[in-house]
Amino acid sequence: MSDMRNQKLPVLIIIFIALLTLAGCAEIRVQPIVDTPTPVTPTATPVPTSTPVPTNTVVWFPATPTTRPMRTPTPFPIINELPETGGLIMADNFSNESHWQTYRSSMGNAVMSNNELTLAIQKSNSTIASFSSLPQYGDYFLHVDVSLSLCTWNEDWYGIAFRVADSENQYRWLFNCLGQTRVDRFYRGRTYTLADWDINGVVKPSAPQKFSIGIAARGSELRFYGNNKLLATVEDTAFTAGGYGLLASSAGYGPLTVSFSNFTLSEIY
Repeated sequence: MSDMRNQKLPVLIIIFIALLTLAGCAEIRVQPIVDTPTPVTPTATPVPTSTPVPTNTVVWFPATPTTRPMRTPTPFPIINELPETGGLIMADNFSNESHWQTYRSSMGNAVMSNNELTLAIQKSNSTIASFSSLPQYGDYFLHVDVSLSLCTWNEDWYGIAFRVADSENQYRWLFNCLGQTRVDRFYRGRTYTLADWDINGVVKPSAPQKFSIGIAARGSELRFYGNNKLLATVEDTAFTAGGYGLLASSAGYGPLTVSFSNFTLSEIY
C-alpha cells in the first residue's frame, strides 16, 4: 500500500508543474478590485435672502384713542336761600354824609358819591372804616350791594361790621382778594375767628366784580348770605345789638378800592 502512494506522488508533481507552465504561457489579466463609489448628486445650497419688508396693511377702521374728559369743577348751586323777612325797617342810599363817616387821609379815603360809599387805600399798610350813625337794632336781615374795583394782594380784605358797640367791640364779616370769607368777633380790640377763611362759589378772586351780601341776625344765631346763597352760620352771644360799619384793610402791596350801596334792614322771622 505504501508503494502505491509513493508511485502516485511523482505523477501529481509532474501534473502540477505542467499546469504552471501552461498558465505562464497564457495572458494573465489582472482585474483590479476597486470599489466604485455611488455617484452623489450635489444638492444646491440655498442662497440666503434678506427678510422681505412686510407691506403696510390697510386698516379700514383704525382704533381711535379715547380722550380723557377734562375735569369739570363741581358747580356751587346758586339758589334763593334767604330767610323769611317782613317789612322794611330802614333803608339808606348813601346820599347823606351825616349817616356815615367820610374823610381823606394818608391811610385811605372814605368818600360818598353817586349813592355809594367808597373806601380806597392806595399803597399804605392800613385799615380804615366808616361807621354809621343810623338807628341800632338787634334782630334784622341786613342787605348791602358790593362793588369791588381794585383788590390784588391775597391778604387784603374788606367787609362789614354789625352789632357794633364801639371801634373795639363788634362782629365782622370779611372778604379777601381770593374771594374767601371769614366771620370774626372783634372783642376788646382782639380778633376771635368764628368761621375761618373759606371759598364760597359766589365771590370771585380779585376784581372787578359786583355781588350782594346779607346778614340774618336773630338772637345768638347769625347767618351770612352772598347773592341769596347761604355761605356760613355761627352761634355767638357776645353782642346782641349795635350799629354798622364798612371796613377795608391793605398790607400795602397794592391799591384796594371797594364801594357799598343800597343798605337796608328788614324784619326777620
